[in-house]
Amino acid sequence: MSAIQSVFSENASVFIPYISLGDPDYESCVDWADALIRGGAGILELGIPFSDPVADGPVIQKAFQRALAHPFSMDQILDTTAKIYSKHPHVPLVYLTYFNPIYRYGFETFAEKAKTSGIQGLIIPDLPYDAIESEELFQSLKKRGIDLIHLVTPATKPERMKGIRHFASGFVYYVTSYGVTGERKSVSEGLEERIRLTKKTFSLPVCAGFGISTSEQAAQISEYADGIIIGSAVQRIIEENGKNRETCMEKLREFSASVSSSLRGSEAIS
Repeated sequence: MSAIQSVFSENASVFIPYISLGDPDYESCVDWADALIRGGAGILELGIPFSDPVADGPVIQKAFQRALAHPFSMDQILDTTAKIYSKHPHVPLVYLTYFNPIYRYGFETFAEKAKTSGIQGLIIPDLPYDAIESEELFQSLKKRGIDLIHLVTPATKPERMKGIRHFASGFVYYVTSYGVTGERKSVSEGLEERIRLTKKTFSLPVCAGFGISTSEQAAQISEYADGIIIGSAVQRIIEENGKNRETCMEKLREFSASVSSSLRGSEAIS
């Protein structure tokens, strides 16, 4: 069982917040991560900024733009990750990134340095499981015990899920709705049935993301999902309060605590 899988249990759902590294600067991101983890995050997702984030909505796109206003450096990404890991080594860290930055850095070099920095999992929205490069990357990560986490959407056919499961580990990222990331007002119809089918197909924890923005939505979906992933609502807090570090940290901690305490099984954890 990987470090990521060990976080999950049948009786509780895990809060997985997301932050875009470098927004508004890398030093601040260490504090954002600290606040979210102290608020109750069980896993933390770290976004590597990219100029063409095809899966992300306007809030995260703007976060990447602010991050890329500074010169991009994968080494700085890794160094920031290591600082977050040193504060909370018990909390698994997962990168969400696009294929291009990893390809340019080199699979083997990236996998080795990511592991040393504390990364336990990797999500790449624009890399299909059946791409030639996917097998090479999967092997590089597997050698270091890093999970390759795949996305499943409402459009993913059962036969394709069966293909994905041979390369999937850690957990499955279930995309709750069509389109890009962003805050939505309601839960999509039929979500519970689709998530339960995904859990049965993969025999892995299934975490729901895209469009979840409130503790009420999180509580509802946590009744059948193993984890709740929230990105845009977190980034909006940073966008609106990031210039005042103490205020932003407190608002992030409060948001994390609100979501974490609303999830299935939170009473048993506390």
